[in-house]
Amino acid sequence: MISALLYLLPFLTGLAMSLRHGPVLIFMVYQLDYFLNPQNKWWGSYLPFLGAQFYLVLTMLIVFFIGFGKYWPNKYFKHPQIAFMWLTIICFCAAYFNAPYLQYHISAMDALLTVAAVTFLIVKLCTQKKHISWIVDTYLLSAFLLAFYIFGWGRDNSGRVAGVGMVDAPDANLVAAALAPTIVIFIAKLIAHKSLIQRGIYSIGLIFSLNSLILINSRGAFLGVVAGVSYFLFISFRNKAFTAKEKGTIFLGMLLFVGAFFRLADDTFINRMMTVQEQSTLNEQQETGSTRVFFWLASIEMAKDYPFGAGAGAFQYYGTYYIPTHIDTGKSRQRAVHSTWFETLSEAGFLGLLFFTLMIWYTFKAFARVRKELWKRKDFIASSFVLSLSSGFVTFIVCMTFINRMRAEVLYWLVALSACCLNMYLSKSDHQPSKQEASLRKRNNL
Repeated sequence: MISALLYLLPFLTGLAMSLRHGPVLIFMVYQLDYFLNPQNKWWGSYLPFLGAQFYLVLTMLIVFFIGFGKYWPNKYFKHPQIAFMWLTIICFCAAYFNAPYLQYHISAMDALLTVAAVTFLIVKLCTQKKHISWIVDTYLLSAFLLAFYIFGWGRDNSGRVAGVGMVDAPDANLVAAALAPTIVIFIAKLIAHKSLIQRGIYSIGLIFSLNSLILINSRGAFLGVVAGVSYFLFISFRNKAFTAKEKGTIFLGMLLFVGAFFRLADDTFINRMMTVQEQSTLNEQQETGSTRVFFWLASIEMAKDYPFGAGAGAFQYYGTYYIPTHIDTGKSRQRAVHSTWFETLSEAGFLGLLFFTLMIWYTFKAFARVRKELWKRKDFIASSFVLSLSSGFVTFIVCMTFINRMRAEVLYWLVALSACCLNMYLSKSDHQPSKQEASLRKRNNL
């Protein structure tokens, strides 16, 4: 019952507040519903409704068309990452003619087109800079609530977490990939905010999110967090925006973070992480983490026969013909390719992989461009915020390298947020003068 209330209260509050603060709050409710996924939870039976995501998207579309004149000016298709996202989707849809699992491919097309529509609505409905912060904070809140649920749920007999997934991420590793970017964003929030209350709130969120990743035991998520935090620290320490004292504070904070990490980490997690080196050694006689390298090579051979892709689930169907017979693949030879890059290659073809890679590149480039421009304007807090988003993006990219996440919602949310950052910080005449600048201009005009 408490779990149902933790979902229902922010859900209804968000819808009510959207009447005053704008339809972007409906997307924030959508985020909450996505992460908690009540259809898949035992407490879903306590709710008066299920399957809210369709109606939330429909409501956002209706509001957009009602306020068309207000929301249309926000640039969407002019951003290259958005253009390459749609080209990737077109390549994936065109693979319908080669798809061995037609119904599955149609369902995957529907999911991909839906998330593309959601990116459109995010960019169009995000009309103020504070809306970006609201969306990110809701992402953190939703991740915290899911992490809190995982904390209560615990591990199963295999030492992993099961039965807590989202609609498009039923597997524990997929859940970990969605939660992993929040770690570096929580850290950035802790550094940026001076209020002890806000720091306390973000500290609690960080601890629960970190604990959930430890319980899930995902090696890929662990590597992703290391990569994202390392990138954040590298850019932060390279910048001259921080004084030596502030850098010392950040360094001390990271030591405390590492201490908390090892305090939360148990033997099960540590032992699994210690196998990263072992699992990276190629082994043909026994299935290990390195076996996926043979899957990747097989997907390349498969792509030569299906250069335009073979649709959703193609590698599971055709992969068995391309994986060498002497390779031990475990209980079944119909396996996922275990990498988003090779998933895209096998399902959308060479062109699809090219467009997907360009989408990733231009998203990263957009974040970097906004961050550098804000730094030039000496808006260090906003620059650090955008840096945390790009670091979270790096985290997710590393995570998805080891799992199939071509159609991951969180991935496309980050792509959409990169476009929002460009619109709100650069494209618009948003370089509003500070109070001091405005005062100086007023004096000059006099």
